[in-house]
Amino acid sequence: MTKKNLDYYLNLPYTYIIEWSDVDECFLGSIAELEHNMTCGQTRDDVFDNLKEALVSYITTSLDNNLEIPEPLKITDFKGIITYRTSKERHYRLAKQAKLIGKSINAFIDEAISEKLQVTQ
Repeated sequence: MTKKNLDYYLNLPYTYIIEWSDVDECFLGSIAELEHNMTCGQTRDDVFDNLKEALVSYITTSLDNNLEIPEPLKITDFKGIITYRTSKERHYRLAKQAKLIGKSINAFIDEAISEKLQVTQ
């Protein structure tokens, strides 16, 4: 088993969110997996550097105090099976639309989700 030390955590794919704020007139950043963290900077690089520094401090403090450290989701945590419930009407509309374009309902839903994920990235 891998020893979970600073290097272990720093090599995990944490989710860095950096967005421009018109209100604050700077870039704001946070790490999605960590609660109550926020930093700002004049450039994306400034914010990214601040977030990396904050992550090191967070992990070091948590390790020193035997606190749980949240880890990012891993692809190995998932099997690719989603149970989806919807109304009869929507199920009918999905089936009808999928048939019209010659796809299964699963393929149709998977394509729609892929399109939405591209838009939100």
